Amino acid sequence: MKNFADLVRKFGPKRRGCGPVVVIAGVMLSSFALAQEPAPVTVSQPEVRPAVERIELTGSFTARRSAQLSPRLSGLVETITIDAGDAVETGDVVVRLDDSLARLQLAQAEASVAQARASYDEAVRLRDEALRLGEDSFFPDTEIQARKSAVQVAKAALDVAAAERDTMAERLERHAIVAPFDGVVARRLTEAGEWVETGTAVAELVAVDDLWLDVQAPQRLWPRLRQDTGVDVVVDALGGQTFAAEVAARVPVSDPNARTFLLRLVLADADADITPGMSARIVLRLTSGADAVLVPRDALIRYPDGTITVFVVDDSSSPPRVRQREVVIGRVDGDMAVVESGLEAGQPVVVRGNEVLNDGDAVRVVTE
Repeated sequence: MKNFADLVRKFGPKRRGCGPVVVIAGVMLSSFALAQEPAPVTVSQPEVRPAVERIELTGSFTARRSAQLSPRLSGLVETITIDAGDAVETGDVVVRLDDSLARLQLAQAEASVAQARASYDEAVRLRDEALRLGEDSFFPDTEIQARKSAVQVAKAALDVAAAERDTMAERLERHAIVAPFDGVVARRLTEAGEWVETGTAVAELVAVDDLWLDVQAPQRLWPRLRQDTGVDVVVDALGGQTFAAEVAARVPVSDPNARTFLLRLVLADADADITPGMSARIVLRLTSGADAVLVPRDALIRYPDGTITVFVVDDSSSPPRVRQREVVIGRVDGDMAVVESGLEAGQPVVVRGNEVLNDGDAVRVVTE
């Protein structure tokens, strides 16, 4: 069948009247009518709001407090009560040095204090006796002054002995290395029987319940970051769990080679099961002073040559028709895309049913 006339010739001799012509013409008219039915579409109004730029960075969690514990004097390690992974509290003894000699020295110092106190008490008694007898002129003034001086000398000797005793007590106390804060032992760096010098690290302690999230941020972000900057943190080690965070500090010392500065964040959820060393993805939401036009990403029609268009509903005719507009897309903010040019606010765009539309097609707007 080449055309309509061929159909007539083919079927004409076998039928009377114009039956075939009417049937075929009816089919063609019906198909034409169906083709002209307005296509059902769903539309959305573009949003106008301050432009938000989403910037993704990476960072690592670090402990706010960490310390390498070391003795304040040299000595032989007698006992070590911790191992890697152990939790300790402030004041817990983690390593104790051999303190037998220090105990003997403290005992000697305490005996010296007792001896000096006895001498002082005796000097006070003799002075008081002289003062009492001197009231009746039974005791020479010279002797009274001598006994007063003896009290002062005894008191000084007592103070020296007490200071020596306190020194020995402090020296004995320094044989115990204690945890300066609550934390977890990251490394055990000595064993019982080893000789350690002053300042030698014997253990590394980390406060795991108090973490920073340190990020190297590009220098261009310095003036745009504030305490109220919106921050989302995604921790892949926790199955991609997302946490809210806030800017704790911007360290104003840049790396001249990397052109970055340290951005320090803190999670709002202090009970998150996160440990130092875990990595995280950071999403910064930075706003600018200018408004932007945003449309749903479903409104975008992309072509192989990179062209992006949207269908705008023109309701000046009945039924409404769509007009295809080429647009330039900037940043993507979640499910919304920023339109930099090609579309004005207030022009509804098609978000459902736009896959089969052509420029000028009649449409029927439906609600979901």
